[in-house]
Amino acid sequence: MFVGVARFDLRLGDCTSLKDKRAVLRSLTTTLHNRFRCSIAEVEHQQLTQRATIGVSIVSGQHFQARKVLQQIERALERVPGAEILGASIDVWSEEDR
Repeated sequence: MFVGVARFDLRLGDCTSLKDKRAVLRSLTTTLHNRFRCSIAEVEHQQLTQRATIGVSIVSGQHFQARKVLQQIERALERVPGAEILGASIDVWSEEDR
């Protein structure tokens, strides 16, 4: 069993209020969850209007599959209008890595 974890620091330039930001993030997280069957949450910058950090996790039977899905999620985020990825990290761990 492999656990993949990614962290994406985003700039949401079109958001002018926290209400706008929350609507964008709700849509984004729902879309990513439905498309990739991943767990996703905002983990940092909750009170900033144009910044968000989201954490994504998945479980897979194969190391390469976990990394592949997280890279696909990163590419999907790159295509979101009004969102810019400022930083990203992807890690995959196995049971033996404890």
